[in-house]
Amino acid sequence: MLKRIKILVTLFASLFAAGGVTADMIEVNGADIYYESIGDGPAILVMHGGLGLSHDYLQPYFDTLSKTHTVVYYDHFGNGRSAKPANYDEMNFDRLTSDAAVLMSKLNHETFTLVGHSYGGFIGQKFVEKYPDRLDGLILISTVPAFDYQPTVSGTDEQMQAFGKIFSAPLTSNAEWQENWNKILQMYFYDYDEDIGAALDASTIYEYRAWNAANPLLAGFNMLEVLSKVSTPSLVLGGRYDPITPAEQSERIASLIPNADLKIFENSAHYPFITEEKEFFETLSAWLNR
Repeated sequence: MLKRIKILVTLFASLFAAGGVTADMIEVNGADIYYESIGDGPAILVMHGGLGLSHDYLQPYFDTLSKTHTVVYYDHFGNGRSAKPANYDEMNFDRLTSDAAVLMSKLNHETFTLVGHSYGGFIGQKFVEKYPDRLDGLILISTVPAFDYQPTVSGTDEQMQAFGKIFSAPLTSNAEWQENWNKILQMYFYDYDEDIGAALDASTIYEYRAWNAANPLLAGFNMLEVLSKVSTPSLVLGGRYDPITPAEQSERIASLIPNADLKIFENSAHYPFITEEKEFFETLSAWLNR
């Protein structure tokens, strides 16, 4: 039912807004960016990971925050339903952070809380460095401050081959990206549920060119000094069994940001908002409404 509702919103809400729900395209830095806005109240901008994925895997989970806040989802430039560049060199951290700032200004949210999951957390860290005055809060989920560690990913031979493939050579099609991602996704859950995996796959818009371009952006990614200077109220969330952005890295981020709050979910990996949904959103809502 939730999936059908989301599809209807996506298809028709650009023609009207009702009940605090809007889905539309908006021009940002010369390109069309797809966004959805749900609820009313202080604004929250949710940044998806990937890259090469759309924001859809975050829904309906983060919709629960719309009871007290305006929740804004969007597809990063070059991803999902948003405009695709001819040259993906245009998709860089300066562009991705600027897009978020301009999008929220155009939606009349001059300040807001930023939620970044996985790669969205990398962008979020860059955002707080560049636009600290725009943020009421910073929430980083399943992300890292620097790539100076070794992931502990393990799985079947087929899964590990898929993992090696997407990180060792450029992908050549969306079908190839989708096939390999769905094998890897199984390793990113503490207790993988095939029904959840199928639902995530069915709702995702894949863009292999964004994935190919995203990884080179992380060469030299190191926010250690930046985070020590962050004054924005911050919450760091991670999963104890996350193989790609380990809990130790969430703990590290929280130790770097002055007065940051930290919560590690003991029965989760990379997606604590799915596997421990109730406790996750109780924690998040309590922090937002503190």
